[in-house]
Amino acid sequence: MENFLTYLEKNNKSFLEEPFNDVDNLILAYLSYLHFPTKKTKLKYLDINKTTKISKNKEFIKRVVESKRFNEIEVCFPIEDTNDLEEKQFSAVTFLLPNNTMYISFRGTDSTLTGWKEDFNMAFMLPVPSQIEALNYVEKIVRLIPRDFYIGGHSKGGNLAVYAGCNINNNITNRLIKIYSNDGPGFLKEFLTTSNYQSVKEKIEKIVPSSSIIGMLLYTNEHYKIIKSSEDGILEHDPFSWLVKDNSFIILKELSDGTAYTNKVINDFISSLSKKEREIFIDSLFTVLKSTNLTTLDEIKKKFLIKIPNILISIYKLDDVNKKYILKTIKALIKSCLTNLNLLIPKD
Repeated sequence: MENFLTYLEKNNKSFLEEPFNDVDNLILAYLSYLHFPTKKTKLKYLDINKTTKISKNKEFIKRVVESKRFNEIEVCFPIEDTNDLEEKQFSAVTFLLPNNTMYISFRGTDSTLTGWKEDFNMAFMLPVPSQIEALNYVEKIVRLIPRDFYIGGHSKGGNLAVYAGCNINNNITNRLIKIYSNDGPGFLKEFLTTSNYQSVKEKIEKIVPSSSIIGMLLYTNEHYKIIKSSEDGILEHDPFSWLVKDNSFIILKELSDGTAYTNKVINDFISSLSKKEREIFIDSLFTVLKSTNLTTLDEIKKKFLIKIPNILISIYKLDDVNKKYILKTIKALIKSCLTNLNLLIPKD
């Protein structure tokens, strides 16, 4: 089965010979997860070992460096900013394409608790710090570089791309070609009714795998492209699993069985709580997680069993109000699961 690695190997046509497409977008969106030199350079000159330490990403970079379609692209203005106090995890980079356009790419969530806390904050807060940073970054780049441009990202990066694209100054909107959200979560409902969103929503290209969970969180544009993945469930969020044929994704007509149930349960559960209730629950949850003195989800997963005493003590120390909201939240989730059971019953 072919994915964007195969595409990088097979498609040797330049962007002047073959127009920019959805798979190109995903490659540039995923590149934002890597680390780049501050000085502008072409992708073909990247040092693979300095760009990433993850083995599958090394193979990805190797294909990019060797790709006749991609290796002449210039990379510039990388930024990585994680601030625990502001609960912000933000990273972006700009790619200058040989056809005189550019792609502004936003990184998705890393494994830090700070990054995941900011994601959860989207359930009650608009904007979150990274959304503000994304808007500022786009407006800075388009002032410095007078090109038409794409904005995109994977996961939270897709959400940042949509937020920034909807809020840029009107005098540069005409230069915006398209906004790509690759399985990026949605927004609070009120965002979709703003004039800023309405004015550019036709430029938003949302792409989700058939069992999308992350990309269907909160409220989203009802028009989205469903694609085939080699994985199942939450593992479909991995871009390496998105299947490619003839230089495009394999398109499906509908989401997979069970996905409607999962998404309805999660979104009904969120909607049943007030913003204040969501905030208190999320703050309490991350207070408990931080009591482990671990900073990433990977560390928590590896050391969870030995940290159980810390977690139990932290829960015990929560005040009565927070405990009440945690209990109410758990009840709301159970209720949503039971209410939507009918979605699991096959229809004739």
